[in-house]
Amino acid sequence: MIWLLLLALAALAAAVVMAARRGLGALQDSRERARAALEAQLVKRQELMIRIVGLCSRLMRYERDTLGRVATAGSAVLAAARQRNMPALAAAEKSHRAASEALFQLAANYPQFGTSSAFRALHERADTLDARVAEKREQYNDAVSMLNFRCQAFPYSLVARTMGLEPAAFLS
Repeated sequence: MIWLLLLALAALAAAVVMAARRGLGALQDSRERARAALEAQLVKRQELMIRIVGLCSRLMRYERDTLGRVATAGSAVLAAARQRNMPALAAAEKSHRAASEALFQLAANYPQFGTSSAFRALHERADTLDARVAEKREQYNDAVSMLNFRCQAFPYSLVARTMGLEPAAFLS
């Protein structure tokens, strides 16, 4: 009789561990999908910014420093995203936003850009992609929050340790 009770408890413990492992695996997959979606939007934005910098470089010959900062910051964002280094990505994103804002403010001083519908369309597209990046960043942070919460809650914390899971970094 006692051995049946022990067998039932062992089966219950195994079921709980398997369910926790499956749940943590699903949360890891969710975080990875959110990170991949964020990276895809970052790539699209960088491709657009390369086009914008190319267009601006024709007329803004004296603004090479600003154009260079935009290009360098965009490359740093992509490098950090591909390396999955979220603290570096957050810093590079901040730098990229500042450089892009500076570029668009300088471009506003050039009448050729103010009257160009093509440049206006590129600027609107950049704003749209920035909004998508912000949305994907939020989705990534939500996935990380859920995974980190589960990794700290019992019985998930025990299973997370055996899986080698550690808290993931948020993207600020």
